[in-house]
Amino acid sequence: MPASTRTATVFDAFDACAVLDAPDELDRPPWTEKTPEGTRVTVRMPVDRAAAQMVGHYPGFPILPGVLLVDSVRQAAGLADGVELRLCRIERARFAGPLLPGDALELSLLVTPAASGRVWVRARGTRGDGQLAAELSVTLEPVAAHA
Repeated sequence: MPASTRTATVFDAFDACAVLDAPDELDRPPWTEKTPEGTRVTVRMPVDRAAAQMVGHYPGFPILPGVLLVDSVRQAAGLADGVELRLCRIERARFAGPLLPGDALELSLLVTPAASGRVWVRARGTRGDGQLAAELSVTLEPVAAHA
């Protein structure tokens, strides 16, 4: 098997993201708001952005893999502060409903500063029909923290 077929495709969830208050302007950053609790982030992602990864997960019934949903949370939190983040820990992950081709994932995050430059993120993902897709709590840190 050639090496190129064994190499994973990089998943960029927000290369063509849509801001909730401006869905026709796909090149704008996510909506953010600084609050006393932390930074609130809201972003919408067409699930079809992961079409290549969905094909084999599961054959005949393509859904957005949970790992890509976790990575979408990581990317959205990083976009909020303009810093690249890496995953440290998943405290909670509840996947309540599948995200299918044609769906839009709306992520609502609360990004809170934690110890040692890390951030704690609580995220809720809903489908375009308003149904809950996932709830996550993760700890992230800036990539430069261990560079």
